[in-house]
Parts: sequence; C-alpha cells; structure tokens
Amino acid sequence: MLEILLERESMGKRLIIDPPAGWRYGFPKPYDNPDNKPLEEWLLDNGYPQKEIDNAGAKYCRYWEDDNENID
Repeated sequence: MLEILLERESMGKRLIIDPPAGWRYGFPKPYDNPDNKPLEEWLLDNGYPQKEIDNAGAKYCRYWEDDNENID
C-alpha cells in the first residue's frame, strides 16, 4: 500500500479516505500512512472512534484521488 501512496504523490495526487459518519470526526482526510499501519489503527490515530470501527466502519470507507493542493 505504501508504494501505491508514494506513486500517487509523485503524480501530484493524494488518496482521500472517508469512513462512515466520518464528518463527525474530521473526515474526509488524506490517507497518509508512511508507517504502513493497519487501517483500523490509522483511523484510531486520526480521531475515528473504536466504537465506529467495531461497527464495521473500516470495512465501508470511501476512497478517491484528489490533487495535492485541494485538501488540507
């Protein structure tokens, strides 16, 4: 996964992630995971609560690419 993220960044693109009800927790966010952590751990580190992950939140995330300058 890290290789794909680095390739997208070199093309001027970022992968954006939006888990279910993510707007409540500051999502969508750029999926920057240089340590290649499991998705559930990355979500927790970025403010997504464990109760949402336990409710299959990580399974139903939306993803898309965007230009680097469009999302902060």
